Amino acid sequence: MAFEESPDLKLYKDGLPAGLPDPSRKQRRIWAVIIGLAIVSLLLMILNMAQDGTLAILAGTGEITGIIYDDLGNPSEAEIFVFGTNLSARSDQNGYFQLKGVPAGEQVVIIAYRNSGHEHAIHVTAGQTIDMGKIHFQTEDFLNGWSHTP
Repeated sequence: MAFEESPDLKLYKDGLPAGLPDPSRKQRRIWAVIIGLAIVSLLLMILNMAQDGTLAILAGTGEITGIIYDDLGNPSEAEIFVFGTNLSARSDQNGYFQLKGVPAGEQVVIIAYRNSGHEHAIHVTAGQTIDMGKIHFQTEDFLNGWSHTP
């Protein structure tokens, strides 16, 4: 605004005129928008980290997969547990199983079938999938344990 266009001071002899906009209201609105955008950005960042596996690395968890077969080479349904945790899964009709959220480090996986089971010690790396490969059991394994083929 040019000096010539500025208001005369006589207009303000009784103070500021009524009805002027409240500058703090505009500032509050701007801050609300900034905070809202920050929250949306944070949620999108967490979602992206969950999808690309970064969240699993930060949480210190990994994943275990494998396929269970019987002595005839047929896929078998069995129960799979991680010792010392509440994690468990059941292999599907193709023998495939997947355990997510397994704590990183040395873990013991127990594979059970018909009240018989066997332990497998594995090392889980945060953010990675550990494939146990094909896990075979023989008919006599119901009494003696299981065999593992990595």
